Amino acid sequence: MFKNSLILGLVTSTLLLTGCAVPVQTYQPDLENTQTLKKINIKFDVKEFTSTNKEYGIYCRAANNVETPKKEMFEEYIQNSLVKELKIANMYDKESDVVIHGHLNRTDASSSIGSSAYWLFDMTISNSNGDSFSVVHKRNYNASFVGGLACGDNMPKAFAPTVQELITKIITHPEFPLLFGNGKNK
Repeated sequence: MFKNSLILGLVTSTLLLTGCAVPVQTYQPDLENTQTLKKINIKFDVKEFTSTNKEYGIYCRAANNVETPKKEMFEEYIQNSLVKELKIANMYDKESDVVIHGHLNRTDASSSIGSSAYWLFDMTISNSNGDSFSVVHKRNYNASFVGGLACGDNMPKAFAPTVQELITKIITHPEFPLLFGNGKNK
């Protein structure tokens, strides 16, 4: 028993001290988001999202950097994910006059033990006229006591679903049709 605990401790320590980067999953569009966008029935363009803090990764327990697959900034990952959703729904048109702008105000994450681990995104969505609304989305997930599992598996796997839920909150927000309704930026 002691030998197994010692080996587990050495493996965990090695994983925590290596400081290697762990990529999050590539974004996969959500069927419900696709259906919601099809109901809106407007073609959108998406301009480059901006951010208060340029980040493509967050340190997990001061050991591993959990980062986007292509080292794209978080706002770029969210923008590209929204474009994927629009393309799957056949609602994306780079030439559209209906333009979605986004600004990532804040990204936060925790890999606390148990169900208090989370990813959080605070976004402002606007149209070409500067009319906007904000969405804050926090998604809790379960994180392991073992740092290698929490940082190498739990935290990275929770990222893409959090972005899916953020996009759901954006496209179902009561202000979304007011800013982009009737195919016009007001």
